[in-house]
Formats: sequence, structure tokens, C-alpha cells
Amino acid sequence: MHTLDVSNLHLEYGFKRVLWDTCLHCETGQVVGILGRNGGGKSCLMQVIYGGLRLKDQYVAIDGRVLLTRERRPEDMRYLLQQSFVLPGLSVKQVFDDFGVAFESFVEDFPDFVGTARKRMKTFSTGERRMIEVYAVLASDSKFCLLDEPFSFMMPLHVQKMKEVIRREKERKGIVITDHYFEDVIDISDELFILRSGKTWRVNGREDLELLGYIRNTDGIQDR
Repeated sequence: MHTLDVSNLHLEYGFKRVLWDTCLHCETGQVVGILGRNGGGKSCLMQVIYGGLRLKDQYVAIDGRVLLTRERRPEDMRYLLQQSFVLPGLSVKQVFDDFGVAFESFVEDFPDFVGTARKRMKTFSTGERRMIEVYAVLASDSKFCLLDEPFSFMMPLHVQKMKEVIRREKERKGIVITDHYFEDVIDISDELFILRSGKTWRVNGREDLELLGYIRNTDGIQDR
């Protein structure tokens, strides 16, 4: 089992506290969900964990080994950005080869993509490209996986299947996920937090989210 520990994160922009003594723990076999309002610091937290954003005083460690530089080894951690990051001229097979993932395993989960190994990424829809990127990051061989808005632009049927893949992959890694489709995050998370006023607060479901002002009443409408 591997552990990811994050603490002592402080980030301010002007008078706005984005992260304030923020902490997080994830381990093999867990999906840790992070919810929060748009602009509330979720992506900043992901970037700090991955090393794309370096703070003066921070603690990010895997198995007790502090990650002091911005370098993250793929075998330690993979990161799915909000934005599309795969070059449009690459073929689907090239993308999976780069991540050490078999194209055949992808089409077993998503048969609609049979026969697309040589197709270029630019020929797919936004949702299809997102599926390929998420699967490549998620199924790669790493101790931890950070997923920032993985379900964006996906059809509901594909979202449900990707959630099955996440549940399967968590058996061999720890996964930290954030998405504005909060119902899906609640559904697959073993531990759930809301990032509010720069701090992470553990929540136990919809009732806590209502109390913290993330959703309104009991109708599931997100307070954006």
C-alpha cells in the first residue's frame, strides 16, 4: 500500500486566500473526491500536489518521502489536466503507447472505439478525446492519479463506464478526483472533502454539502 500526504499549503492572491493550511490524505484503494465552487482552488491544489505550482512552505510526500522539486516521476504520479493536453496529430495508439497502456484494453472497455487505433486525435469529438486522455492517465502504471474534471464533455453512458474503470483502477493506486458533476464524484468517492475558504472539510454526503452551502436545499442544484 502507498500513501500520499499533503499539508501546510498556503496560497494567497492579493487578499484572497486560495489555500490556507490545506491538507489531504490518500492511499492505495481509495478514491478521494474534492468538491468546491468554481475558482475555489481545486485546480491549484491539484497543481501543488503534482508540482506544477510550488509554494514556499508545503508538505507533499509519497510513502513518507517528501517531494521537494517540481519533478514527479510517472511511476509515482499521473495528472489529468482540465484542458486537453494530447497533441492533435498523434494517433490513438501512440497516445496509449506513450502512457504504457494497451490500446486493446481500452477497446475492451469502450467497444465503440474498435478500429480507431490509427485515427488522429484531431478527428475525434471533444468528449471522445477526453475519454482517451482520461483512460490513458487512469490506466497507466502509477502509485497515484490526479483527475481534474475527468467527466467534462462525456456522454452519460461513457461517464458510467469510466466510473467502473476508476473503481477497478483504485485497487492498485490512489485516486484524487474533482469535477463539477458532483453527483458522480459523490458516487465513486471513498472519502469526500469540500474545499472552502482555503481549507479542506470532510463531508459525509448531500446533507453536509447543503450545510456548507455547496448545494441548495435537497434538490441537488449546485450553488455555482
